Amino acid sequence: MGFAVWKLGGSLLDLPELAERMRQLYAQQSPALPVVIIPGGGMFADSVRKMDQVHRLDALVSHQLALHAMRLSASLVAALLQQSVVSDLEAQQFAIQSWKQGHHEPAIQVWDVIDSWNTQLPSIEETCGEIPTDWRLTSDSIAAALAANWGAQKLVLVKSIDRPADASWDALAKDGAVDELFPQIAPYVKRIVWANLRAQ
Repeated sequence: MGFAVWKLGGSLLDLPELAERMRQLYAQQSPALPVVIIPGGGMFADSVRKMDQVHRLDALVSHQLALHAMRLSASLVAALLQQSVVSDLEAQQFAIQSWKQGHHEPAIQVWDVIDSWNTQLPSIEETCGEIPTDWRLTSDSIAAALAANWGAQKLVLVKSIDRPADASWDALAKDGAVDELFPQIAPYVKRIVWANLRAQ
């Protein structure tokens, strides 16, 4: 059966009806697939950016703090959906294998993927090339690289804006709609879909 990865844009964390809109988007899937939600850092990552500007932090320090921001976002989104965040590596791998074999009914889960990211980064770099540990890499590319490495059926970029018609990933990266690294990762993802959740 497979599964989908949703990268939830951090700019959506302040949407009052966020949980309900995510459930609606999930219900609209065709075909229905289990969904792993990977939230972006949102205002938590923005705080890291601000501290980076103030204190001129080492790039690796900023990167690690931004990853922690994604952890906070995952906990928040899971709480909004009234479920527990899935952070255990074995539980994540078990779910992936079960979904691929069609053993589980469709489900929606929020994952803290930072341990998975750190563990799988060497194999991701073998496939996708060198991954920088600075602001060129954000949750967009982290979600895309994990979706590719896991063999997800599709990646859904859940955003606050519509995707401009016929815009390339390079153009979208230049405009800041996706991160700078995303065009490098995108070719390795089976399918990428764009969804404007604010327009739901």
